[in-house]
Parts: sequence; structure tokens; C-alpha cells
Amino acid sequence: MSRAIFSGQRIPRELLVLPTEEYYRRRYRSSKRGRWLLFLVTALAVLVAAVGARAEPLAQAQPETVTLNDVKAGDLLFSGAQQGSYVPAVHLGSHAQISVRGLVAEVRLQQEFTNRSDAWREAVYVLPLPEQAAVAGLEIEVGDRRIVGKVREREQAAKIYRAARAAGKRAALLEQQRPNLFTNKVANIAPGETVRVYIRYLQTVAYEGGAFSLRLPTTLTPRYIPGSAVVNAELTADSSGWALPTDQVPDADKITPVMQPATELTQLGSHKIAIKVDLESGLPLAEITSPYHDIDFSKKDDGRYAVQLRNGPAVMDRDFALHWRPRPSAQPRAALFVERTAPPADAAGPAGGKQKASTYLQVLLMPPDATSQVRRLPREVVYVIDTSGSMSGNSIRQAKESLLLALSRLQGGDRFNVIEFNSETRALFPRPVAATGANIGHARALVEGLQARGGTEMAPALRLALSQQLPGDDSLVRQVVFITDGAVGNERALFELIQQSLHNTRLFTVGIGSAPNGHFMRKAAQFGRGTSVTIGDLGEVQERMQALFTKLENPLSTGLQLSWPHGLVVDAYPKRIPDLYRGEPLQLVARIDGGKLGGDLQLRGRLAGQQFVQKLALKHSGAETGKGIGSVWARSKIEALRDQQLSVGESNEAGRALREQILQLALNHQLASPYTSFVAVEQTVVRPQGEGLSRSPVPNAVARGQVLQRQTYPRTAAGLQAQLLAAAILLAMAGLLRRGRLARGAALRRLRELLRRLLPQPTISGRCVRGSIERDSVGAGVRVR
Repeated sequence: MSRAIFSGQRIPRELLVLPTEEYYRRRYRSSKRGRWLLFLVTALAVLVAAVGARAEPLAQAQPETVTLNDVKAGDLLFSGAQQGSYVPAVHLGSHAQISVRGLVAEVRLQQEFTNRSDAWREAVYVLPLPEQAAVAGLEIEVGDRRIVGKVREREQAAKIYRAARAAGKRAALLEQQRPNLFTNKVANIAPGETVRVYIRYLQTVAYEGGAFSLRLPTTLTPRYIPGSAVVNAELTADSSGWALPTDQVPDADKITPVMQPATELTQLGSHKIAIKVDLESGLPLAEITSPYHDIDFSKKDDGRYAVQLRNGPAVMDRDFALHWRPRPSAQPRAALFVERTAPPADAAGPAGGKQKASTYLQVLLMPPDATSQVRRLPREVVYVIDTSGSMSGNSIRQAKESLLLALSRLQGGDRFNVIEFNSETRALFPRPVAATGANIGHARALVEGLQARGGTEMAPALRLALSQQLPGDDSLVRQVVFITDGAVGNERALFELIQQSLHNTRLFTVGIGSAPNGHFMRKAAQFGRGTSVTIGDLGEVQERMQALFTKLENPLSTGLQLSWPHGLVVDAYPKRIPDLYRGEPLQLVARIDGGKLGGDLQLRGRLAGQQFVQKLALKHSGAETGKGIGSVWARSKIEALRDQQLSVGESNEAGRALREQILQLALNHQLASPYTSFVAVEQTVVRPQGEGLSRSPVPNAVARGQVLQRQTYPRTAAGLQAQLLAAAILLAMAGLLRRGRLARGAALRRLRELLRRLLPQPTISGRCVRGSIERDSVGAGVRVR
């Protein structure tokens, strides 16, 4: 049976006017001018993007200079005479003097630099600090001259600095880019001068699991920058990072310092830090330890402890951590510290009136332990592991070991899933499955084969993890354990995602690496109603994960409420008391206006289904004298106001009102904030008129155990050489494709001519043979039998 696929009326060939070969060439040939224009525009865009990344120089250094490949964290780099070469200011050393009084640590950080070049310089460097640091002082010392910084509104401070820089005056500007990341600029450093930069900040001492602790960051992990690049006119004049601003991270160029391996400068004795701690805990101590550095300590006659590094200055390639544990008999159940301060002379109070003296309190209060054994509830846990390029080296090994240990803790009745993410997000199972031996074995095999590569697209992973649980089933305790280094630049967008998608799940974060993003880890856990732990070394996995399991698998104190004595006007933070996990105390700071201290502070809540009340007497005589509590309180209030902005938005009327509150609070307490900066200006003009001023970025050391991801810097951290190589490859491919298109067209024409000579044109009419295809000489119709 014949079936027509396509049929049409047969027209004799001699009546047809067929298109010639020249017609088809003209019909389908595009404009040469358009093709070349597109080619040139594409090439130019690739080169501009590569130059914008500028992670590494193009040219090799001359003998008397070094390139960015030869420098480390904390160096002030000065532009050399040749493009792409740099003359470094020798880093004479960093010094950190830490004084601990009760629950507040005051840190005075000093860094020394020398301008060895023969030209005037402006230096810019990125400074990592603790995520809750209250930056309260900046001084620049050049020779015998000292410049003391003051806090001004951010735009005003930047304007004052630019004017002083242009006029030839020595000036410094300290700006907050993130709560744990600051940039410092020092202008008009004369040839041969030594510059000392002093930064003073205060931070709260942490207490958990019966031990006090503090951390001092010395470097950072490069942040992943999502979004599309946005180029503006000010970028080339005021940028120091390797990344271009994007629509998701508009300040990307300010939070992406160039990274270099630490070993390259330690051979020169540079990029080391000396650390001394004056520890006054007020309690007899059982031990003082540092997990990542060797330390020595001695006890003084007045009960204080002097702590210092055993082997002298340490390489600035990982956080310094210090832990001290009281004797079991002296473990605190409550502590109260009081500071009474007079306001600054120019501080404004409510309604523009003069601000009154205030009393500041810092409280530590431990909930009671559960009095009876509580049945362990079945859990539904979603484990999320970061396998991006920034996790290369020891970080991915620590993350895998942590996840394998977590899988081994699952019990019958639990459900689980594993999600891996880098540039893409992949789930092991579509939904959480029962914790059977086969499913856990399948998950272990997957985890053991994970490798670190690609970008850090965290939002899809968070969204998937928080949507895994099916609604309507409340029989399981729902938890998400997020294992990452937190190396992202769009933190606020991720916090907003957590708030919107959390529902009745709790989010726990595990910070991985020698220099994780502590701000992201802590705030993500706070918004996720969970808690955070940090693993800085492979040997810590067992201990730190055990601490997390203790919280995951045991009841917590819920429904917590504070009752203050009658007559006191109190502004305390945190405003909303979070649920407390086992071993966690309630730590708060408060300002008291009006009335005298007296009566009891009461903490009420539920633990293991039972009500409890914990009391603390508020008395001046029984309280320790605290220093810096007022600054810590102001920093905590600024953080709370910023969290409110996250929920209401910054651009509307409510967000602008919150901005004014933050600005006034920071000005009154002289603190750096998102809307204020420290600026210091020497009134004397020191740079002669006509002398040029060069500007240079500052590299930071690659954290210990991490691998420098040069090929992925535009997204997570690569260099200019890699970008130019990629641009050259793309240009070569474009040229080959163009030449290939022309060659392919010529080859096809030759083939058609050869076939015409070898094969006669068939002229078939009438019936088709079964199983064959019949076509007339002009291809007007086809029939199949």
C-alpha cells in the first residue's frame, strides 16, 4: 500500500526557473561588517572582564621590585614604575595585645609597614576582625607624629579623606564592609617612612560547654561573588579587589583582596604576628589551651595570667583561638559585670537633648540541667555539604569526616538526606529516607568520593534543604546541618532566604577551615534557630561534632523570658531570648536608665517539659567592674537594628528610620558601623605639590590547608593571568570557527561539483518500487511504498 508523505503537482522541469548557486550564496551570506563587529565587541568584553579581575599582574617584576605573586596577607603594596610591578612596604610585624576582663576582651592591634619606594604612596588593605567586634579606635603613627581618628558619617568621612589625600595631607580611613571585614586606607606615605597602624576593638568572650574562648582572625577565605558584573565609572579609580561589583554583591570589589600562598613571604620573615594576652578571668582555672598555636602562660601575683606564643611570632595564615576552663568547683552558674559611664561631651540624647550617664550590665546566666533522662525523639536530618573550590585541601577532608561521623550517629526511626552543592546542587535522594543500613551505606559511598571544585551557589542548596520536609508530619524533629566555610559575599540575601523558608525546621552550621566566615556561620544559625560550631583542624572533628550532637540529640530550654526589677528602665540585647541548647548560657548586655540597681533578675522557661526559674541578684557591691560594656551594648543594638532592616528593607521609610537610629548610636559611642567610618587627617601638608601619588591593593595570605583556586578567581578566586589565558583561548576559538565556517563552505561546494560530475541526475516517473523512495528530478514530490 502506498502512503504519500509529501505530494504536489508535478511540473515539467523545462518550465521551472531554478535558483542558481550564486543566489544561495547571496541569500544566506551575512554581512562581513556585522560579523567582524560582533567579533571585536566580544573580544573587547572578554579583555575588559579579565583586566577587571586583576588578581595578578601582567608583567614580571624587575629585580628591585616584586609582583603580587611575591606578597602575603597584611602587606601594604605600592605601585612600581612599571605597569604590573610593585615595590612592597616591608611588613615589619604585627602585634596583638589582648586584655580580658571578665566577659569582655579589649584588643589593640598594631601593624607596621615601611615605604621602600622613592615615591609617595596610598596603601589599602583588608582587615578581618571578629564578627561581633566593636571597633572603637584608630590611630596612625608616622615617625613622631600621631593621627587620631574620629567617627563621622560614612559619606562625609570618605569626602574628608579624599580631600586630604588630594591636598597632600596624611590621612587614614577605616570602613566597615561586613561586620567581620574592614578596609583601611592610608594616604601620602613618604618614601622611606615607617607607618604604624593601631586599631582598637572590643569583643565578647564566648562561654560554652564549661569553657571560655575568644578568636583573633589573621586572614580570610575568598568569598564567592554571585550575580552579573556591573561596571561603573568609579570602579577603576576606587577599587582594590579582584572581583567586579555585581547586581547581587554591589561592593564585591571591596571584599575580595588578592590572595597569595603564605610560604612565599615567610622565607623573608614577613607576615607574622606576635600575640600577648593579659587574662583576668576572676575564677581559678583548670587549663589554658590554644588548639592551633603553641602557647606559654604564667600566673601573676594578683591572680592574672600572662599568655604568649611559645615560638615567637606566628604566620598569619589561620585564626588564633584561646580557651580557658575554670576548675569544676568554680564553674559559674551566673555572673554580673557593671560599667557606669559618662556620655561624651558632644553626644546627643533623645529629642536632641543632652545624653545622661548610663549604667551598663553584662550578664551570664546558666539554665539548670535536666533532672531526668529524656527519651530521644526521632529526627529528620538533612545534611548539606559545601564542595566548592574554596573548600579544597584540608577543608574538604574536614567536611567529609564531619559528615561521615554525623551519618554514623543516625538511629532507627530517623530519616535523612544528603545534599552536595558547588556551582550546582545535587540531592542523594528526592526526599529524606529511613536511616537503614543500606541507605546509610549508599550515603557514605557518595560522601567518600566528593571532591572540591566549582563555585559556591549556596542559595539553591539552602532552598532545597529547607523544602525537603513534607508538610503535615510533626512526629519528627526537623533539622538541617549545613557544613561550609561560609565563603560568600551575598550574606544578607541568604539570611533573608533562611527567614522566609525556615518554617518549623532548625538550621545548624558547621564552620570549616582555618579562616571561616564567622559572621555568616553565627547569623545563619541565629536566623535558623539553631547553633554553630567551628572545626579548624582535622583533629577537632570528633570533639566539635560531639558537641553538636549533644545539642541535636538533647532537649533545650524553650519559652525563655526575663523579668527585671520594678522601677528600672532597661534596654537589653538580645531582645528575643533564643532557645538555649545544652551547655549554652544566656549572655546579654543591657543599659539601665533611672533607678538604682537592686532586686533580682529572673529567667523563666521550660526544660524537658518542666518549668524552671533562675535568679540573679542585681547589686553594685556584688558585681565585677566591667570595661567596654557600653561599646559592646551599642554594637549589639546596632546588630539588632540591622536585623530589623533585613526584614523591612533599607529603601523604604521604616528602613530609613532604622538607618538614622544606627547612625546616631554609632556617632554617640564613636563606633564603626555600616553608616559610619573612622577618619584621621593630619593638618600639615606633607606631599610636595607636583609629586604624584600611587595607589595599590593589599593581598591576604591563603589560609592554612587551603588551595589557591587561581582558575576560579572571577567567581570564587582566580587571577588575571588565568583570565587572559582564557581570553586568548576564546579568541583563538573564535578565529578557528570563522575560518572553519569558510573552509566548510568551500569544501561543500567542491563536494557538490564532484557529485554532479560522477552521478547522473535520475529522471524517474511512474510507479515506485516497494521499499524504495521515488523522487522526481526537481524534488517536487516523494512517495514511499
